[in-house]
Amino acid sequence: QTKNVTFNIERVKKALTENKLLLGLILIASFFLFKNLDHFYLWPDEAETAVLAQNILEYGYPRAWDGNNIITQNAEKDFNDQYVWTWSPWLQLYITAGSFWLFGTNTFSARLPFVLIGLASICFFYFFTRRISESDRVAQIASTLMITSIPFLLHARQCRWYMAAVFATIWMLYAYLKLQKQEKFAASHLTLSSILLFHSNFLAFFGILGGIILHYLYCHFRGLAKPLLKSMVIQILTSLLFIVPWIIYSKAWDKSNPFEEYALPVLSRILALFIKYLLFINSFFFPFLFLVCIVWIFLKRKKGDDNTTWENTVLILFPIVCTILFLSVMPWMYFRYLIALVPLCCLLLGIIINKIMDSSRIAAYSILLLLIFTNVFSLTMPPYQMRFDFFNYLYEITHDYDGPNEGIVNYLKKHGQADQFVITNYGQLPIMFYTNMRTIGFGQDLITTEKADWIIVRRRRGYQKYLQSLSTGYQAIRIDYPDIPWGNRPDPVYHQYRTVMKAPRIVLYKR
Repeated sequence: QTKNVTFNIERVKKALTENKLLLGLILIASFFLFKNLDHFYLWPDEAETAVLAQNILEYGYPRAWDGNNIITQNAEKDFNDQYVWTWSPWLQLYITAGSFWLFGTNTFSARLPFVLIGLASICFFYFFTRRISESDRVAQIASTLMITSIPFLLHARQCRWYMAAVFATIWMLYAYLKLQKQEKFAASHLTLSSILLFHSNFLAFFGILGGIILHYLYCHFRGLAKPLLKSMVIQILTSLLFIVPWIIYSKAWDKSNPFEEYALPVLSRILALFIKYLLFINSFFFPFLFLVCIVWIFLKRKKGDDNTTWENTVLILFPIVCTILFLSVMPWMYFRYLIALVPLCCLLLGIIINKIMDSSRIAAYSILLLLIFTNVFSLTMPPYQMRFDFFNYLYEITHDYDGPNEGIVNYLKKHGQADQFVITNYGQLPIMFYTNMRTIGFGQDLITTEKADWIIVRRRRGYQKYLQSLSTGYQAIRIDYPDIPWGNRPDPVYHQYRTVMKAPRIVLYKR
């Protein structure tokens, strides 16, 4: 037994010695992710997860009605007749509930498990990249890009499904690689990772699965090594046993946007979304200027050469393309749906930079630094605006930040009472989470004869004129917090890295 303990300690020491760079990357990423993690209040989407997690601790399942508040942002299409949450899979909710049970209900514990999953994703990605590329250098470059990816960092600090989807995506492709080589337990890996990815976000699941199936067909027609068809079919069918019941129960096909009237014809809208997703990819994930390098890798191949680099590049490309195509036909359009592609794009860039390094190390390192600190390679497409998001992000996590949810919640906690009634046209979920006040807001019918104790009119939202009329005779209280949309969501297109000083201030109306 003593020999076994000594042997295991030696294995750990050896692993740490051989992966010093990975250890350094994890330490750096920990600073980026944990620094002032609870400094920013939960914005509405995070608060939705947190309030449902609280209800899990109370009822054992995600109930949208707790006797005081209804949790909805989608015109009450988020739950069924029994108030059971059906808008999104429950994995993120139970993860958050587990953290609340262990560490208490607060902002830090809401985000903690997802940060930890993000760190695990970085570690897993390093070893996955080293395996698929058969190169330590590619793994080091790709992992460096991942821990400095601003979309990755912003979404990793959220009480939301994003990091579970990132981890499951890496795992699913790793399982497919193992299945290709017919390794032990490969089938189990593919089944479990598929289930995890679906219950993180089913949009990401269908995109990644489509890419894997497309790669299988590519290998079939090229006469390359591929998993046995029987193994693939069995594992996909096994996964569906844990997926189809949820699809049926939640009526996943009926998740249309209740607030959007589609002015464009179907095909025109699909094309418009496809182009917009491509612009997101170019601006924040993979500058399309580097597509020239992919063509170069293809043309540089010679007959009889080891084509591992090219074949692995194809394996990465297929899930990216399939995900974009799949998202383009969906009724919702959000940047966040692309987040599972961050590791794939970083891996693709790692392969390209590694190839450039074979010819010129100075050019390769210069490109790497420019990719980390600027968006200079993305200026080939709109909006042609130079950004330095990495430095902005460092500023954000090391300085004070005042957002609308923080201002509203703090004022209500100081001057309101838990049994009071609040009406607002946006931001009701953070109020519910932090104050327990009865609140109705965005996604609900706000027309009521009941006299509210507090009325909060957020700009750029519906019901503004109606709420202004209700507030007649109320005391108007202006607080020094900006009335910006959403409360600073992680989408880097809209994200504000500094407190917005020029925006109108929040106004609360007290009865």
